[in-house]
Amino acid sequence: MRAGVVAIMATLVVALPAQAPAQEENAGRAAYDRHCIHCHDADDEAVGTLQLGRTRGEEFALLTERDDLAGEYISAIVRNGLNAMPGFLPSELTEAQLAALVDYVMGESDTSEGE
Repeated sequence: MRAGVVAIMATLVVALPAQAPAQEENAGRAAYDRHCIHCHDADDEAVGTLQLGRTRGEEFALLTERDDLAGEYISAIVRNGLNAMPGFLPSELTEAQLAALVDYVMGESDTSEGE
């Protein structure tokens, strides 16, 4: 019996590294969907998207389609807010979630492609 438990544990440990990147990728999208999409969605009523389109130009309206934002800048804006956008405290968005969110916005872990 003990050998069976050890074999199962070994299988789980071997499988964990393969699952970790997918979980990290999904964490960025989950953070975006929970905290950002309400204002930064692609629809015509998303206040953040409308505001960015008005102030920066339509080509900069959608955050997930931009390639001009540095990770440090995204982190600072998410933590501190900007204009009407509120900042998110570490109790609302952990450092790990923020890092995953930044990667997602920068397109470094977007798992939505091909869906």
